Amino acid sequence: MPRHLAYRVLAAVTAGCFFLVGFAFVCGFMDRALFQVFARPLFDTDVRGYYLLGVAGSALIAWAVALAAVVRAPTLHPGVATATTVGLVLGAILRLLAWYSGEYRRMDDLLRLEAAAFLALALGFVWLRPPRVPPPRA
Repeated sequence: MPRHLAYRVLAAVTAGCFFLVGFAFVCGFMDRALFQVFARPLFDTDVRGYYLLGVAGSALIAWAVALAAVVRAPTLHPGVATATTVGLVLGAILRLLAWYSGEYRRMDDLLRLEAAAFLALALGFVWLRPPRVPPPRA
């Protein structure tokens, strides 16, 4: 049985989700900016919004690739887990602020549920993180 299995599974599932959402964002950008394949746009926004979708999608795909490195060698990449934890906590805070502002009332409790899921994932990255391996002595 591989070491740190729960941590690897958490990183793999998170990487998969980030990749899928990033891919959807990039497809939304490509559809409106270049090809216009779909009859209706994937996202209801303007030109600036599509540009930001492309940028955010690219960043999410890159983040997924970094998490894939954690899946392969969890003790060698502790910084990726730290960055993921910080990103998830910031995402949860932004969702709670959006929910609190009242501007997103039509989303009901979705923002709070997303914030709770992000915080649970962040706790998983903190609690399941493998111990640091000391560098080899020269």
